[in-house]
Amino acid sequence: MSREIAPDPSSRFTWHVPAALILAMWASILSTDLYTPSLPELDQVFGTTDRAVKLTMSVNFVGYALGPLLVGPLADHFGRRRVLAIGMALFAVLSMLCSVAPDIWTLIVLRGLQGACGSVASVLCVVLIRDLFRGPEAVKVLSLYGASIGIAPAIGPLLGGFIHVWAGWWANFVLLSILGTMAAVMVWRMIPEGGGGAPFNVRLSLRRYRRLLRNSVFLRFALAIGATFAGLFAYITVGPYLFIERFGIPTQDYGFYYGASVIAYIIGATAANRFAERVSVFGLTKIGATFGVAGALVFLGITVAEALTAITMLVAMSLFSLGLGILFAAAPVLMFASVPKALGATAGVLFSIGQSAGAALGAGSVALLHDDRPEILAVVMLGFAAFATGLVFAGPVVEGEQEV
Repeated sequence: MSREIAPDPSSRFTWHVPAALILAMWASILSTDLYTPSLPELDQVFGTTDRAVKLTMSVNFVGYALGPLLVGPLADHFGRRRVLAIGMALFAVLSMLCSVAPDIWTLIVLRGLQGACGSVASVLCVVLIRDLFRGPEAVKVLSLYGASIGIAPAIGPLLGGFIHVWAGWWANFVLLSILGTMAAVMVWRMIPEGGGGAPFNVRLSLRRYRRLLRNSVFLRFALAIGATFAGLFAYITVGPYLFIERFGIPTQDYGFYYGASVIAYIIGATAANRFAERVSVFGLTKIGATFGVAGALVFLGITVAEALTAITMLVAMSLFSLGLGILFAAAPVLMFASVPKALGATAGVLFSIGQSAGAALGAGSVALLHDDRPEILAVVMLGFAAFATGLVFAGPVVEGEQEV
């Protein structure tokens, strides 16, 4: 039997536990986009092609998608604190190795392994918060956790641009190694052990995954979210090339342009929260999908009309990101509402895998197709957004006898 954490109701609330978990998640998130301002220069550093450089993004997300398949069974067997601490320690080692990679193919392999280890935080941090805190304390920690991981993607490219100019591309991976080491030490020393003792049963996890994949509502919205992630990370992968090389934006300023899209995303998520009592969850999902496909259409329109500038691209991407903020706030509610409670944790792992797989698909598609024409990025983004919108509008969503 797995031993669950039992919170001590007499203990006083302290912030060192959520601080350790938030730091671990920050290191994991920053690994996806901290070094993106360096992408346009890595082809010269390693004497390779843009396509090979972009594979350092897509392969990282492949690792991020595959890692959670083992995280659940490992955490049930060895304990959540132990698996999280070891995962972050390996993440730190791999990040340091990335900083001294001798060639692009070594960096690609290391990025894949780094993503697999970083996925440990994405799976276990929320589970540990759920186990360790109850009632108002849980709300307090989860709200801070949500705000923190929402800010991290905006800070990453901005910080990475300054580090690149100050020290070089490799210094970004040194910073990730330092953060990973700090997180591993804090988790090991500050987090109480929970779980553990259950048999290492991958077959059971696979049976649960198969059961969820037969759930048409879960699969429909999981694919829609994965497709929108694909569109987003196609932009994240190609964006530095367009802003820095095409528009002449200084490397250290790229983060401000990327941050504007993150702000639009946060506005969308906030609007979804505000209007949740007036508009159905399904209605919000449809609104988010519509804004997303509209942003991709605007982006394609301005490229075809040869009106693409840093500002017009920023407007289009902000519209796209606004829709994503609404969609990501609403669609998971519909997805998890269709899942039995017994499969909640497995659904969370599969949801994380779907997001990472979508990110890998988006980054990989532009790595293979992109030839310095923004039209290619616009078509890829529109294709993913249209696919997601088609899934959302494919039919009604019913919970019991009431449409959600």
